[in-house]
Amino acid sequence: MEEHSNSSFNAFYIPTISLNSPRGDIVDALRKASLSSGFFQLSNLDAYISPTLITEMFEQTRIFFDLSQDEKEKVTKKSHLVGGYEGWRFYDLTKTGDGGKQGEKDNDQGGWNEGFAIAPEWGTNCFLEESDLSGQEFDPKKFQSTCITYFYAIQELGRHVLGMIAEGLGMEKDFFEDYLREQNSFCRLTHYYRAMDPALTNDSETIEMGAAPHTDWGALTLLVQDEIGGLQVFDRNRGTWHDVPPAPLGQGIVCNIGDLLSRWTNDTYRSTLHRVVAPKR
Repeated sequence: MEEHSNSSFNAFYIPTISLNSPRGDIVDALRKASLSSGFFQLSNLDAYISPTLITEMFEQTRIFFDLSQDEKEKVTKKSHLVGGYEGWRFYDLTKTGDGGKQGEKDNDQGGWNEGFAIAPEWGTNCFLEESDLSGQEFDPKKFQSTCITYFYAIQELGRHVLGMIAEGLGMEKDFFEDYLREQNSFCRLTHYYRAMDPALTNDSETIEMGAAPHTDWGALTLLVQDEIGGLQVFDRNRGTWHDVPPAPLGQGIVCNIGDLLSRWTNDTYRSTLHRVVAPKR
């Protein structure tokens, strides 16, 4: 495995990489992005995950979060390693990969959101039953089946991308497979807090966070944004934040290098500080 050096980083950029391209071209593009910002967006997803499934997952997510607080709390997570509802709260993400030195003012703010976590097959998931509801449009069986189908589709896409990342490092495509058995991967459906004062989101000194600046602890994160967006990535060389514009729903997935992959590659690929700005509407 090659050692990291600052000279190995290209100019900061977040490319869009088509999964319809020849495999060698994708491998090269993934390597360049991983040496630069650590972020990239995948397009032409159809061979790996259906855009219809992504759209349906977002619709089911919307319906779930529209339920009453009492109903959502019936499936509250019992521990960190299981699936279920994570209620509205202030998430403190100040322990970032750079020790909190970058984006220090924003780190003090944390972030407001609620979520629903989907656990892997060896974990325990907590889903609502029809008896838990009181005449809502929410269909618990449809929500559960959509969640499970989406989880495994995203997981397989991540496995495919990690195979090409391995090739970009000069390894066989199955190099990471031993690390993916009984993996502790989770899928989180997230509803970000809407700022009480929309004007706050226009002031870089007082931005309200949906998710405070942080790096991800896993190997690889795959994220689907809706049309509201809000994801920003930090350029450590220039000290500036960059917006990641959302692709049309179902047509793009943002990926980023996590802390674990940084460790596996001896910091050749480094996890990058990022945040989610509170929605303006």
